[in-house]
Amino acid sequence: MSAFIRNQYSNSRVKAAGKRFRDGNASPEDSIVLDNWRAAHSYVLNTFQATLRNRARGTNVTVAQRLKRRPTIIDKLRREPSMQLNTMHDMAGCRLIFENIDQLIRFREKMTWSRFRHKPKSFFYLYHDTEHPMIKTMERVDKYNYIENPKSSGYRGIHDVYEYNVNSVGGKAWNGLHVEIQYRTVFQHAWATAVEVADLVTTNRIKFSEGDRPHERFFQLSSELISRVYESCYGPLPQIPFDDVVKEFNDIEHSIGLLHTLKRLRTSERSDVFRKNTLLIFYTSDDEIANTLEIETFDSISEAINRYGELEKNLSDVADVVLVRSDSEASVRLAYRNYFSDTVEFVRYIENALSRTEAELPYIGKLAK
Repeated sequence: MSAFIRNQYSNSRVKAAGKRFRDGNASPEDSIVLDNWRAAHSYVLNTFQATLRNRARGTNVTVAQRLKRRPTIIDKLRREPSMQLNTMHDMAGCRLIFENIDQLIRFREKMTWSRFRHKPKSFFYLYHDTEHPMIKTMERVDKYNYIENPKSSGYRGIHDVYEYNVNSVGGKAWNGLHVEIQYRTVFQHAWATAVEVADLVTTNRIKFSEGDRPHERFFQLSSELISRVYESCYGPLPQIPFDDVVKEFNDIEHSIGLLHTLKRLRTSERSDVFRKNTLLIFYTSDDEIANTLEIETFDSISEAINRYGELEKNLSDVADVVLVRSDSEASVRLAYRNYFSDTVEFVRYIENALSRTEAELPYIGKLAK
């Protein structure tokens, strides 16, 4: 318990600090407030990741976790004027990666029906009358189901948000903090990874729909290709015939050559002695070591958190620093493959999809809820 930091500030003070970061006039004390607020989420994050790993035991589901990076928090505050620091729900995040949509849906169903006291904030239930006066049907309404309703960017996956809520004396101090759980298939994760790698190598911001039109369209079309060929469902462009998707993708690729660029990227092969607590340090703007990765590993979470804070303060202008926890090196590489420049699977999926025709595709039906 002693390794975890408690929040020391009121919601109004955290909100005020976030506003000043948005406006560009944050004080040193505001920085302390932000760092404390973020660090306090480590306890909640650790609790949820333990629950998820326990539920995933004996399966091939990959589970990873991360605290939102300080620069990313500030960027989000500035990109979204209505966003408040004290209500930012993805400060702590767990990611689960599944082999297919059916496995994802089954796992999530069990999670949403869990008997824990944590409060769901991203879905609710509607009850409908039936012909029998004593029987009602129940419908879950999801706020962030991007598989049934893909983002216009092409992003697909499901996000659930929970508010931490316990009665235990030891845990009450963290009540009210939020954690986000991301559910993705390996195909959806390969697409999302390719977006992040492309943003690094092209200086676009496709992830936030701020890229140039050809690059944004490239990923809309690639999402549609992956959705139909590998997951038997529609993506962000359901109205376009498959053969037309292929043709337009080939035209854009001929113009910008992004798939070729991703194919030529050299995946980082470095391997360190694995420990559960890992720091990934990806240099982004130092000319001498740009696009290189350093890895530090720790036996204890407290050591990792302390080192994480040091690196973020010292390298915030030149590197992304990410604290992750996973059960194996392979899990780290899969869950955070963008930092290893690993777009191999994405390229393979797209090249195979481009060789297909409409007649060869599996039946596309309605996704089960």
